[in-house]
Amino acid sequence: MCESMKIYDSLTNKVFELSNKNVSIYNCGPTVYNDIHIGNARPLITFDVLQRFLKFLRFNVFYVHNITDIDDKIINQAKILKKTESEVANTYFEHYLEICNKLNILSPQQMPKVSQNILGMIEYIQKLINVHAAYVTNKGDVYFDVKNIPIYGILSHQNIEQLQEGVRKELSNDKKSPLDFVLWKKTETGLNWKSPWSVGRPGWHTECALFINKFIGDHTTIHGGGIDLKFPHHENENAQNYALFKRNIADIWMHVGHISVNEQKMAKSLGNFVLVKDLLKQYSGNDIRWFMYQSRYQNPLSYSEKLFAQSSNELWKLLEQINQGYVQAYLHKFKLINSVGVPEKDFIATLNNDLEFPNVKTIILKQVKNLANFVRAKKFDKFQKLLATIKGEFNILGIVYNNPLDNQEIKSLVDEWQKSLQQKNYLLADKYRQQLIDKKVI
Repeated sequence: MCESMKIYDSLTNKVFELSNKNVSIYNCGPTVYNDIHIGNARPLITFDVLQRFLKFLRFNVFYVHNITDIDDKIINQAKILKKTESEVANTYFEHYLEICNKLNILSPQQMPKVSQNILGMIEYIQKLINVHAAYVTNKGDVYFDVKNIPIYGILSHQNIEQLQEGVRKELSNDKKSPLDFVLWKKTETGLNWKSPWSVGRPGWHTECALFINKFIGDHTTIHGGGIDLKFPHHENENAQNYALFKRNIADIWMHVGHISVNEQKMAKSLGNFVLVKDLLKQYSGNDIRWFMYQSRYQNPLSYSEKLFAQSSNELWKLLEQINQGYVQAYLHKFKLINSVGVPEKDFIATLNNDLEFPNVKTIILKQVKNLANFVRAKKFDKFQKLLATIKGEFNILGIVYNNPLDNQEIKSLVDEWQKSLQQKNYLLADKYRQQLIDKKVI
């Protein structure tokens, strides 16, 4: 068993060796104004595998995954749907939980909502004001003072002057610098709360900073999310944490690459997104997970209907080989034990090296070919042992595999097929075999 894990840190651009067995993970969750697309699902699945693998390595994992249920996008969607913000947020939050269940995502230890932590955010912002890292405007907004933070830009690898070049030069009458970001927004539009400064609501960048501080401490071991969050969101989280604790908010930053459509980033704002719920009408959660494993998590991943169908077909053929073995063993009256074994050393070493998903797929595909060879040679004892190993690997990858013979309808078809073969009624046997093929069992 490995005593450590290698993870690429996108702040230092170096591989970090994770050896402390107590690991905290924070992953930025969705803004629940709509259903998630597969670009949103990629970090979700990546960090689910990370959590599963670390637990397999006997790390003590504490995983926090937030829900943003207060936002201008929710306000706008509520107007469109003619519902309250809470109704919109609660509806899409429930949809999100359903998607997580269908994707076989492990529940985090904490899944805090913004709306349930307003007081904590007000207190957090007041601390930033107290250390002169934030200022209150005459209108009642509160801004973070970027120029007081010497490490600002460390995550995006730019200094303040470089970052300012990409920001509109004109200043509002209230902001000291164009890079200053809002911590508390004065507004009576949508849901709002009383604060010492005005009636309003917290800014987006403060939410995650507060949640890490509240549920984990002055920093987290690993902070993750999509690459699009690196700047400004993660940079601004880090700045707030540095202002209060004089340290970065994370030891390791893991940023997950975009999913692109026609070489363009998939995004709801661009209208080129594919909703997970729509894919699940035709495919399984296993199919979606398997598609994500064809590329390293940091790299961009290209999506098209053709590419997704090819990936799904690859997984189906893989599972078909396993099912064939199960059925053949049953036909030969070999009693398989439904056990889960320990993954192979190569599999562990490959995941240990910063979750090398493509190489993991290659290992499993090779193993399944060996399964087929064992079936042809009627070596069902070896088939059973290797299958238990593969099941252990599936567990880490979140792939759900069910023994086809646990389904009574399928078992009855196999029994009739076996009976027909014994009676040498091959015409009837072919009929039952075709039914099993049609049901994608074999």
